[in-house]
Amino acid sequence: MLAVLAVFAFYVNRGIVIKGLYMDDLYMWSCYGEQSFTEFVFPIGTSARFRPVYWLATWLQMAIIGNHVHLFAAFNIVCNLLLAWSVYYIVTRMTDSIFLSFAVSAAFLASRFAYYQIGQALGLMETLAQFFALWMLYELWRFMRAELCFLPEEEKEKAGQESARPLYRLPQLQLSSSPEGSYLLALLFYLLLVFTHERYIVLVPLFYLVLIVRLLRRNRAYRKADVRSFRRLWIWPAALLVFVIAVRRLATGRTVPAGTGGTLVTETFQLRQCLRFVLSQLLYLAGVNDGPEHLCGLPWEATPANIKSLVKVSVLCLVLIITGFLALLLKECRSRRQGGGAAERLYMHLADCLLFGGFIGACIACSSVTIRVEMRWIYVSYTAMLIFAAYMTDQAGRGLLRGQAQALQADPDREPPAGRAGGVFRGFLYGLFGLYCALSIAVSIFYRGYFDRLYFWPNQLRMNSLAEQTVEAHGTEYVLDSDVYILENTYDMSRFYADTFFKTFDPQRTAENNRVIFAENIEEVRQQADPSRHCIVLREVPENNAYEEVPLF
Repeated sequence: MLAVLAVFAFYVNRGIVIKGLYMDDLYMWSCYGEQSFTEFVFPIGTSARFRPVYWLATWLQMAIIGNHVHLFAAFNIVCNLLLAWSVYYIVTRMTDSIFLSFAVSAAFLASRFAYYQIGQALGLMETLAQFFALWMLYELWRFMRAELCFLPEEEKEKAGQESARPLYRLPQLQLSSSPEGSYLLALLFYLLLVFTHERYIVLVPLFYLVLIVRLLRRNRAYRKADVRSFRRLWIWPAALLVFVIAVRRLATGRTVPAGTGGTLVTETFQLRQCLRFVLSQLLYLAGVNDGPEHLCGLPWEATPANIKSLVKVSVLCLVLIITGFLALLLKECRSRRQGGGAAERLYMHLADCLLFGGFIGACIACSSVTIRVEMRWIYVSYTAMLIFAAYMTDQAGRGLLRGQAQALQADPDREPPAGRAGGVFRGFLYGLFGLYCALSIAVSIFYRGYFDRLYFWPNQLRMNSLAEQTVEAHGTEYVLDSDVYILENTYDMSRFYADTFFKTFDPQRTAENNRVIFAENIEEVRQQADPSRHCIVLREVPENNAYEEVPLF
């Protein structure tokens, strides 16, 4: 299955290419080429953001790729694939189902929200942040369920098989063998997360949520013991938050994270706009592109009717899955006084809902406080929603099977078809989830066809074409010793781009013998051209977002 996911990752992203660096990518490369390691990874007082974990990863990324710019997209695909494998592992641990794990991972890889993670070198930031966020969520989930410590002894054996099933189909990746270890790992992932992207600082209440969940279920004597033994666990999240804020204050001079596009959240925040962006993200999660064309590619109102129908059917599948899960909660609620772990399972299901709901809600909230909603910010909440939907599918299917098994045990004379009915219902739910993921993949692949309308894509295509017409057509050594003339410059290439673009292809990172010169027409080039140097003349082709070479004579 993991090999199939690898093939699918490269197939679904086959049309995304990076041949030349542009915008933030080129600026980041220039910092990498001109600053020392310490200045690049730990800038103090020179940036509005402090992301040392991401900048360290970027430094390693650029050191590995070097002047082979065309490998950035492949590098990003591999990173996204590793993240998909992590998602596969997490879902398998939570559901013990290869089918659900594969469906979630495939839908994750195909998602249209991955456009930035693959299409820009800086997409590594979103991939890293999502990796740390999901692993933090998983370790908190493990801590909340660990050891069933609040169960009466006589119920542990009965409920343990349902709440802490072992993993059979994957090697055991046991990062921690104790509840405290899981909690500490979650804190570590949180620290790495906020120093990858500061907006996730809002996730700190989840640590107190899982502590409260564990504490409330214990009896009074156990609660006192919990408070004493886990006192440091109550202190560490707050201490870590203070540490993060202090470091950010020291490094950037600000406490509140900066907004997008050079804005400040404190200056641009509006409650009505924030609520509108929350609604917009919820619609995105449902499959509706609720945004302008330059941010989503194709708005919902311009989407063909057949694609809208697929989205509506996928939403119906999700609603039916949620209905099945709610039916399970109702069943456990009615059975909680009869023993057999029903009360415990109900409590754990409600706690899981709070954890996943809190995580998704916090991710949506922290992405709604600035001046716009970009689809890349929704990727992490979308993935968490997929994982939670797989969890609900598995639990609802197992819940009915459990009920049928208990009925047969209580009444041995009962006809066995009742048990088979439970299996059919479970298969129906799995089929619904598979259909939901298949439809989501189909819709995402359709929307991927409109990536070229996204705000940065046309300029990225132009930089790709510039690299094709120069480095690919003539060779790196030839171009680095040439004068490259660009006629008219209606693309408004800045002097920074002109002076930096070809440095990325030079192993020495200087391109000192290369010059980019703007000219009005070919006659001006003929008058200025140095006959002792190589000369490449390019004309813009705006309708294709490209360049084409024209002969000098």
